Amino acid sequence: MKLWVALLLANCVLTGVGLTYLTGLRLRIEERVAYGAVVGFMAVTLVGYAAGWAAGRLSGWVVAAAALASTAISATGWRTGVQQIGGECRDFRHRLMRPISHPENPAPLLALTAPAWAIAAWILSRAYLPDGSGGVLAGHLSSWTDWQAHLVYASSFAHAENFPPELPTAFGVDRLPYHFGIDYFAAMLDRAGLSAFGGLEVSSGYLAFAFVPVLYLTGVRLFSSRAVGAVAVLVFTLFGGLGWFRFFGDVASGGWGVVWDLPTDYTRHHPGNILMENAVTGNLFPQRPTLAGFSLLLIAVVLLREARESGSRRVFAAAGVMVGLMPIFHVYSFGVALGLGLVWAVLDRRWQWLLFAIPAVAFSVPAALWIKPLNSEIVVETWVNGPWMQAPGYSPDHDNPLTFWWRNAGVFLLLMLAAQLWRGTLPRVVLWGSIPVWLWLIVPNFVRVDPSHPWNNTHWFVPVILLGSLLVAAVLVRLASIGWLGAAGAGLLFFALTFAGALDVWKAADPEVDVWPYPIASGDGVAAGEWARDKTPPDSVFLIGFEHTHPVPALSGRQTVVGYAGWINDLGVTDWAVRHQQARTMLGGLEGAEELLDAYGVDYVVVGPIERRAGVSEEFWATRGALVFARGEYAIYGVR
Repeated sequence: MKLWVALLLANCVLTGVGLTYLTGLRLRIEERVAYGAVVGFMAVTLVGYAAGWAAGRLSGWVVAAAALASTAISATGWRTGVQQIGGECRDFRHRLMRPISHPENPAPLLALTAPAWAIAAWILSRAYLPDGSGGVLAGHLSSWTDWQAHLVYASSFAHAENFPPELPTAFGVDRLPYHFGIDYFAAMLDRAGLSAFGGLEVSSGYLAFAFVPVLYLTGVRLFSSRAVGAVAVLVFTLFGGLGWFRFFGDVASGGWGVVWDLPTDYTRHHPGNILMENAVTGNLFPQRPTLAGFSLLLIAVVLLREARESGSRRVFAAAGVMVGLMPIFHVYSFGVALGLGLVWAVLDRRWQWLLFAIPAVAFSVPAALWIKPLNSEIVVETWVNGPWMQAPGYSPDHDNPLTFWWRNAGVFLLLMLAAQLWRGTLPRVVLWGSIPVWLWLIVPNFVRVDPSHPWNNTHWFVPVILLGSLLVAAVLVRLASIGWLGAAGAGLLFFALTFAGALDVWKAADPEVDVWPYPIASGDGVAAGEWARDKTPPDSVFLIGFEHTHPVPALSGRQTVVGYAGWINDLGVTDWAVRHQQARTMLGGLEGAEELLDAYGVDYVVVGPIERRAGVSEEFWATRGALVFARGEYAIYGVR
């Protein structure tokens, strides 16, 4: 890794650890580092964004200035930290030297973190692979699909002066309706010396490395139990419904050899309306904002719990500021964190909750309005006329809320409920504090706010699974402590909860699954994208084809007339079909093309494999445009 990139990542940790001292919380060094890594990422990203907006562009010097400014902000906390950190490190060493069975030995944290980091590093190292001729291969489905949108967003910040943020995939949309924080961080890494591809890989890896320690340490702090923290990590990262039943059908037909070449996913099966994917393969890896949002949600819960217990005004305010800034990073986790805080404030009725509520609302409202989908609406749905959470081709006659959740979550929700009803399982503050979590399960079953695919409401349920994994872990640990029958029962329940997810994680870590690695951009395409990045003005408008793997916007971040339908439809750009038709008219040089070129202010037209599949007229552009780039199967014309 390049030196400047390593320094930027180290600065995130340094800044975050300093900010933890500002809260006044008594934390152990492993908590400071894990929580601080995420909080520092948030601070450096926000300061970097402010610096980029002020400068009008993101450059290496802007990144360096942001890093220094972030360090200066945390300096007040470090005035206390320098006096405490030595003792905290000695305490960690002392606890590590105790017997592993001792409840304060941090060995379980290390035992969980090492394999989690190994799996994350293996998966992420294969996200993008060179093809040997200048092109790029996608190592997984996620980097071939979802990550392509993130490449465009990150490149628009790094190379196209996208300040204030606009949607680069649909000309004329003057805001970016997406939680883009992690993509801005990727852009900072790009400008610090990585490539666009490397920025995505390293930013994902940095936050993936923090997630398991944050979840484990949250469990330990809330339950004073290493076992609860460890089991919660496994329950969440291996979460899956009853899709594992299909695995035994696959074994029956193909033998146990299918383990080495799994034929399907087991936590996502549209024909059976199984939509709640494993959290790692369906969220943490492909849905990059969850890497930030899930950790921030857990830290917010810790802050809110500590604020209520201690009454500290500083902790109330710290929780409010952090929650208020969360929408930029992950709007779903933000919604749960804000809702929990406000519900707890109503139940607790202490004036100090205003110190949380005021900054949380004041900071979040502008950000939430900026990033909300363009056609957000609240729609009340029913299961009577067909479930809204319905995969394509699935018959609604086969489902109701109870059967859907039994198939998608198995015994998970029953164990969540058992945790709250089995007296003595949860600490009192966790018992009453976790009751509102059910709102984020129940309400989104009948209320939809997403403008696109109906089953996108599943994004609201994953934070419930995250927090619920702590409750489920408490039940399993208590059950296992009863005796050998209890331990056997806990083992069977754990198997039912995690086997489907474990199969999907195993499949994701397999380097030779299905068609992967798969070509994502040829050497000619990469050259075209890099030429557009280096040789055209940052505010140029490009006319391109509509497939998600187009290398020009991915590497240059340049504004396009219209991009891949799935992305812009998800964000509420309702006229995407009209735009596609207009783009075809311009690409084909059809009647009305000249007027549309003027209306959209098109500066360059790409003619490559994707445009040929969209019906481009190469003859028209050979005479209409000025050839400014040509290599192999790609040509770029300036519009005259």
